[in-house]
Amino acid sequence: MKKIFLTIAILGTLTTGCDSYLDKQPLDTPASTTYLSTEAEINLALTGVYSSSYWNTGNLPSQILLDLYTEIGVERTGSLASGSFDAANGTIANFWNFAYTTVSRANVLLDGMARAKANTPVATYNRLEAEAKILRAWGYYHLIGLYGDVPFYTKPLEPSEYYSLERTPKKTIIDALLIDLDDAATKINWASTERGRVNKGVALGLKARLAMLDGRYKVAAEATNTIITGGQYGLNPNYADLFKKTGQTANAGKEIMFEFLLPDAVANPVSYIGLGQGSRTIAGQSGRFPQQPLVDKFECRDGKRIDQSPLYDPANPSKNRDSRLKWTVTMHGDTIEATASGAKRKCVFNIYDVNTQVFNYTTGKYALATNADFSNAFGPVKNGMGYLWAKFTYDVDQDLFRSKGGFAYMRYAEILLMYAESKIELGEIDASVINALNLVRKRSQMPNVAPEVAASPVLMKQLARREKIVELADEGLHLFDMRRWGTGVLTMNTKVYGAAKEAAKPTPKPTFGGTGSVQDVNDIVDYTSTDALRFSREIRSFVENKHNLWPVPQRERDINPKITQNPNW
Repeated sequence: MKKIFLTIAILGTLTTGCDSYLDKQPLDTPASTTYLSTEAEINLALTGVYSSSYWNTGNLPSQILLDLYTEIGVERTGSLASGSFDAANGTIANFWNFAYTTVSRANVLLDGMARAKANTPVATYNRLEAEAKILRAWGYYHLIGLYGDVPFYTKPLEPSEYYSLERTPKKTIIDALLIDLDDAATKINWASTERGRVNKGVALGLKARLAMLDGRYKVAAEATNTIITGGQYGLNPNYADLFKKTGQTANAGKEIMFEFLLPDAVANPVSYIGLGQGSRTIAGQSGRFPQQPLVDKFECRDGKRIDQSPLYDPANPSKNRDSRLKWTVTMHGDTIEATASGAKRKCVFNIYDVNTQVFNYTTGKYALATNADFSNAFGPVKNGMGYLWAKFTYDVDQDLFRSKGGFAYMRYAEILLMYAESKIELGEIDASVINALNLVRKRSQMPNVAPEVAASPVLMKQLARREKIVELADEGLHLFDMRRWGTGVLTMNTKVYGAAKEAAKPTPKPTFGGTGSVQDVNDIVDYTSTDALRFSREIRSFVENKHNLWPVPQRERDINPKITQNPNW
């Protein structure tokens, strides 16, 4: 059953196009009133819900794109982050369709499965119902986070309702979903019945995410504390293993709680995460990049921000830094390797020279060769500000062109950081908060929270936000945080900045703003004073009271004019 489930789950996403969400009743689900009369039929229908919950965009888990619409990442083209898009944008429509497909399929299952209740063991029935509720909430979580108020329904739509649904306030939707998730958490175990399925931890983690979208920090703190005290999850001792297939499969510490999986039994689909992020010198296609604001958030090994640490060397900015920087961002001088088209490849990442050191596996030696990262028009120098994503990219056991590497939708480190942030926002800083932060930091050999930081609510807020960004970058979570924190207008109305343009002219230590200022608390640097020294790209635009929400796709409003548009779109 496991292989069948995984294959159907992923392949099913490839059939999701850009049609209206109103058309998303499962076409392969029998309409007979006798359907869903057995446990086997419930399982089959649940497989359909799972298939619609794995959102796939160009052989990528769709969520990985979301960080590129913030100050920490950028796509090859300006895309949504440029601010110059409208309600007809395809990406906007795709996410709406993905989410509502999941919602609609879950509704069909939950509405009809009562017919099988007498034929299904109680515990099994409860678990299947819980999984469907969690997946429905998964869809609505993304809808609320991206669009705000949205049409909310929990049963299959009647034809007349396709053209009459109106938007429901997000608070009302969250109220309903929290009840659903509480119910689900009582009916499902901590451990998934098979890899790739949701569980009690996912229900509670999703509850925390929804609560934080609405500033309900007490609810989020209680949900994450239940996970922590439950003792069922931990941290993988090796951070890098989380982003490689063998490490994901082993899942040391049970850190990965919910994940995007690809079946080994069939050739397709594959993951192009590494291919689209990888160095062109070793056959990658570098189309998505990290930015300088992310790089500057990684502390030095003494636990101090780079503007405060004597260990920071502007001429060698990757030296003496938090080890997560190496596993997140590829910087000048890093040795990188990957497998592409069946061959291992290794080079020194070089952003300043036309040639670079490339390893010859036949001779066992390095030799100078053409540096495509320097010369290619779409490479990290001419297009990507001198950086590449390292996370998910350098898994030498997986070929860039046919990788089966997965992607974590939720992991325990996020739970610890949500708990810490929630308690800090509540003004309830105690030993449990310090311990949650220390656990995440210790894994990367970073020092414990300093006493002077622990004693300051402002510095604790700063640290919790910084940890969330550096720990979870390139995992698709920062867009929702940027919106919650209200930092988009401060971080996005600027050029896209990167590394120093010349090795002989390093950029000086950055300035993060006056102590306690919004810029300081959120580690926001003004790069205009070093503009001439840095790689840079276009100026982005983020309009307050507009870009904190995406527009409702225009096609949905053409079909149903009762769905109103978000402000200023």
